Amino acid sequence: MNRHGDATLSRILFFMVTMVFVFALLPVVFPANGAETTSVWQGVYTKDQAARGKARYFTACAACHGGLLQGDSDSPELAGVGFMKRWGDQSIATLFAFANSQMPVGRPGSLGAQGYADVIAFILASNGFPNGDRELPANEQALESIVIERKQ
Repeated sequence: MNRHGDATLSRILFFMVTMVFVFALLPVVFPANGAETTSVWQGVYTKDQAARGKARYFTACAACHGGLLQGDSDSPELAGVGFMKRWGDQSIATLFAFANSQMPVGRPGSLGAQGYADVIAFILASNGFPNGDRELPANEQALESIVIERKQ
């Protein structure tokens, strides 16, 4: 090939490599419809679920996090400014995974998936997020699209 042929081939290869990167990034930049987010302000738990979560919270969590979810020097608060600082703008899946793998101390995973979802519903209710018509799912993948937003 001559110089012009080599330059054309180089441009074609550059274009093809660029397009591969562009198409590889499309799902990240423009998520599929199934990946749309839901805000906690849209009512992502039921009143009954929060009530179950409250009962579970007082048997498994209140000893460390307090009756008012206020926490103490060793345990973070689960309601108010401290909760929002730690969990705001994150998916509920992140909170669910942390709780399931770390809480209660010495007995992680002991509440079962439904128990953790119920306790999180109670925590959401305690933080003033509205209830809705459907229960918070007890599935980390389903919780990935629900975001703890700071303001409505």
